[in-house]
Amino acid sequence: MNKILKDGSTVSIREAVVEDAEKLCKYMEIVNAETQNLSREPHEWNMTVENEAKFLESVMKSNNDCHLVMMKDGVIISGSGFHGSGLSRLSHKVSLGISVLKDYHNQGVGTLMMEALIEKAKEYHKTKIELDVRSDNHAAIHVYKKSGFKIEGYREDGFFVDGKYIGLTLMGLNLREDLWVI
Repeated sequence: MNKILKDGSTVSIREAVVEDAEKLCKYMEIVNAETQNLSREPHEWNMTVENEAKFLESVMKSNNDCHLVMMKDGVIISGSGFHGSGLSRLSHKVSLGISVLKDYHNQGVGTLMMEALIEKAKEYHKTKIELDVRSDNHAAIHVYKKSGFKIEGYREDGFFVDGKYIGLTLMGLNLREDLWVI
C-alpha cells in the first residue's frame, strides 16, 4: 500500500518476503548503529543473509508473527513487526517492535507503520498488542499514545546503555471490540 510522508514523498508498506533478506540485513546494520533505543548494540547484530531469509520464511508461514517493511525508492526505511505465542493462553496477544532510519524521523513513518501493524494484528485476530519503550524516548511514546496505546507499567532498570540504567515504559493497546464504547 502506498502512503505519503510529511515531506510529500511516496512510500510503500508491505509484508517482508524472503527476497528482502539482504536489504533487511543492511537496514539493521544501519539502524542499530544510529540509535540506542533498540535492544542490541551494533556489534550484536550478526544475522547472516541466509539466516534472515530463513527467519522471514518462518514469519510468512506463521499465524502469530508479522514483519513489515516501508520502502522508499527501493530502500528499506523502516522495519517493524510483531511476535506472538502459539500457547493458547497467550495466543491473543503479540509483542511489537518498530525501527526507523534516522533520516526519516519526524516524517510520519512511525505512525504509518503503527497503523499498518494494528491492521495486521486485527487480521490475525489478535486482541492485544504490547510493547516496551525506553522511558526517555518521548518521540516514540508520543507515536504509541497517538496510536491508542496506554501506559500499563514501568520496569525500573530495564535497559542498560553506556553504563547507565534506564527505565522501560510498558504500553498496551487493547483491540477487543467488546471493550469499545460507541
